[in-house]
Amino acid sequence: MYEFQIGDLVARKSYGGDIHFTITDIDALNRSKAVFLLKGLYYRIEADAYSDDLIKSDSKSALSHMNRYMHIVKRQGHGRSTLRSAISLNRLRSRPGKILHIDSSSEFLDMCIKHYKEVRLEPVGILASESQQPGIVRRMLEQHHPDILVVTGHDGFKKSGESRDSVERYRNSKYFVQSVAEARKYQPDFDKLSIFAGACQSYFEGIMKAGANFASSPGRILINALDPAIVSEKIALTDSRSIVTPREVVRLTISGSKGIGGINTRGQLKWL
Repeated sequence: MYEFQIGDLVARKSYGGDIHFTITDIDALNRSKAVFLLKGLYYRIEADAYSDDLIKSDSKSALSHMNRYMHIVKRQGHGRSTLRSAISLNRLRSRPGKILHIDSSSEFLDMCIKHYKEVRLEPVGILASESQQPGIVRRMLEQHHPDILVVTGHDGFKKSGESRDSVERYRNSKYFVQSVAEARKYQPDFDKLSIFAGACQSYFEGIMKAGANFASSPGRILINALDPAIVSEKIALTDSRSIVTPREVVRLTISGSKGIGGINTRGQLKWL
């Protein structure tokens, strides 16, 4: 029996306990000591650690982090209130872009769906692990015909291994790259299908090269759990005659220019 178990809330000593994680798996095969697989509680980060680098997180501390997190989200939301109000006045005469959101985290997916519904967007949410996403994305696109695709979950930049410019240096970026490539086989037109892909510290350049409109993370930093939804909301509620610029997106997202990057992208709101 290990000191730490799957489901435990922990932090890493080597990083000053700055991020709360949930233990999702324990790898003890062919190793001198067990490695614990970690997924961020509020960030889309995946990591691993030995038991001697872990401490159990205090529930009060986790709640405090959560409250600060929600404060940041709400503060950022003020910047979107004008857009939301303008769209709500014309909702009967317009059709916002349809969003297909594929996520590996049930908690983050629920959080994003709630965020969408606050502005009366009706997304399709699909729960699938990062490794499963490339195999289902084409079928989901053919089934739901969205204007906007989100492919996200958890990721992380490995401490050692291949170079920074190799997809193998990242825990799940190869799956995001593959998913975007499959989506572009379905719809190569960037104006007809807008794609956001990536998570914390993801291989931004590789994902963009595969055909994404927006991706994470140019600065290989942590991104907020809601950032993919914030990007998608902006595109969904922007007039199709207008362009969403990377600068606009950066102002709205929580992680900023080091967390999210992209290209000029046509809005997906259509007038009836």
